[in-house]
Amino acid sequence: MKNIVITFTLLALSFGSACAQNLSAADQKAIDETLALGQSAFQKMDVSILAPLLNENVEQIIPNGTIVRGKANVISGMSAYMGYLQSQPKPDRVESKKTSQQYRYLMPDMVLVTSSEENTSFFGDKSTVEKLTTAMVFHKVNGKWLTEWIALTPITR
Repeated sequence: MKNIVITFTLLALSFGSACAQNLSAADQKAIDETLALGQSAFQKMDVSILAPLLNENVEQIIPNGTIVRGKANVISGMSAYMGYLQSQPKPDRVESKKTSQQYRYLMPDMVLVTSSEENTSFFGDKSTVEKLTTAMVFHKVNGKWLTEWIALTPITR
């Protein structure tokens, strides 16, 4: 019995370390391009940019804890969120700073990207700071990195 436990432990450790390797330069570049397109969708408030970036079975955990399943539902939710953002007062300027970002393979065709960012919105002489941590899983399908899973966590104090 002890040998079985040791064997399974070693298998689990070797699997975990094999999957935690650094991304290839080509994969990181392709995923960064996908992330940049996603950011541009929100800068332009154009949800149609997002659709080609999402897997059909994408899941999203939104800040209130709700799990949204399926591409059409995620797109619908993001469209509603963009509508909400458009109804809010527009800042004079916004400064964004990525405070951390990490990539790692979960499998050869699946990558986890975790990141944190800080956005400061300026309204005249006043400013507000919002922090957000995001975890996303990308799945390589037919040579293209598609978003498989999204979790958004606003950081509050």
